[in-house]
Amino acid sequence: MTGDAPRGDDYGHFMITRILALAAVSAVVLSAAAWAAETGSYSGTSVNKEVYRYGDVEPRTDKGKVTFAVKSRAVKSFKLKAQQIMCGATTAEVPVAVARIKLNSSGKGKGTYTNSSVGAFEVTIRVRDNGKASGTITPTGLCRGKVTFSAKHQ
Repeated sequence: MTGDAPRGDDYGHFMITRILALAAVSAVVLSAAAWAAETGSYSGTSVNKEVYRYGDVEPRTDKGKVTFAVKSRAVKSFKLKAQQIMCGATTAEVPVAVARIKLNSSGKGKGTYTNSSVGAFEVTIRVRDNGKASGTITPTGLCRGKVTFSAKHQ
């Protein structure tokens, strides 16, 4: 009959103390994990696997460079250079630059760059706490294809 016996006030007090301790530990762990990006400068490579030149039947792969800095929960001075992108029937090297991309608690963010000649590019990025970042650059105007990139903390 031990399972049916009422438990004393000590058990209730013990359980409340235990729950409060677990909640406090969880709050500390979650607040530390809430900021998932390592601050500092990053650099890496970009890849576009959908580049066609005159006469090509199969697409070529072109590589470029990305650089940016992470500070105050934001990506600052994001730049893409030396990357070929399909714009119309030809390739173009469109330098994409976004001044600031705000990051959420998971280290993810979005920004837009607009080129007066070929239209807008949407930049999505994720910066992780291990010093690595990745993302995509997707044209929404006259250009097409998707550029992916990865970068490491310097």
